[in-house]
Amino acid sequence: MLLPYFAHSPALTPPYELAPTAAVIGRVTVGPGLVMRGCATLRADGEVVRIGANAFFAERATVHIVDGMLPAIIGDDATVGRYALVHACTLGDGVVVGDAAVVMDGAEVGSRTLIGAGTLVPPRKKLAGGGFYAGSPAVRVRDVDAAELAAAAHAIRGGTDARTVRDDDLPALANAAYAPPGGGSEGRFAIGACAPDVGRSFVAPTALVAGDVEVADDAGIYFACSVVAGGAHIAIGASTNVQDNAILVTDASRGGLVIGSGVTIGHNVRIGAGAIGDDALIGMGAQLGDGAVVEPGGCVAGRAWVEPGTLVKAGWIWAGRPARAFREIKPDERAGFARACEVYIGYTRAYRGAG
Repeated sequence: MLLPYFAHSPALTPPYELAPTAAVIGRVTVGPGLVMRGCATLRADGEVVRIGANAFFAERATVHIVDGMLPAIIGDDATVGRYALVHACTLGDGVVVGDAAVVMDGAEVGSRTLIGAGTLVPPRKKLAGGGFYAGSPAVRVRDVDAAELAAAAHAIRGGTDARTVRDDDLPALANAAYAPPGGGSEGRFAIGACAPDVGRSFVAPTALVAGDVEVADDAGIYFACSVVAGGAHIAIGASTNVQDNAILVTDASRGGLVIGSGVTIGHNVRIGAGAIGDDALIGMGAQLGDGAVVEPGGCVAGRAWVEPGTLVKAGWIWAGRPARAFREIKPDERAGFARACEVYIGYTRAYRGAG
């Protein structure tokens, strides 16, 4: 699916191969040989995304930008694994990003680098080329040669096993797996007598929303997201944004999910039953276990794993796997969270108007 954003349309150089549930939006420029598997998303609304030749994005891979500030620049022969995220950063030629890895804002990754499965590359981190990096945060483990890099890329592109880049701890890679009987991979569906109520919100055309899901005005559910109540109740507050490839799925046995107003749910986040207070931020690639509670203004850091039943206190950042209280949120960070929410309100209104 190729979609404009205002006057900006994607520019893809043939040949390319896009799965039916993949999406390319806005100011994206890509060289020849692009391959995108199901639910992969390249979104360039508030800045540009530039990608070289022969790029491969596996299922649920996501690329995005920082509005008006940071583009995403990816060189030739890039390979990005399943449920991995490349966000407002620069990747050199031949970089391989493993499953569920997260490369964050302003990071610079040198050419012919191998980023292991589940690795977190923090904001503004510079990784020299030619190495294998792993961990959260990423550290250089050793040098990597051309043969190992090629084998890792082949494993992602061909679906074969490779310890460094493949991860078994992933959500379902197609939204259809979460859909009710008779449903599809995207759209709005009832479960029993309960149908979604999305109000004056934006639901992206590749997103799935099913069951007793209540979405307030100016909220946004972005590309390839899956929001499925499954016999429970999910409430998403006003001006909250649920970013691309986030998975919000629960059922009657697990309990409901209540998300307040002005909340940011980052790309490639996984949440089940629980509660998230107003103005909270859930960082990119994070995972919250059932029964987790994030108090108003609390923050879960990127790639964090919040254990079931955990209470994340207001005004604090929780980080790590498992997540623990890291430090209090600084005033400038709080202002940044508010700015991000305002940006997404603008996106939501723009997309809704375009739709």
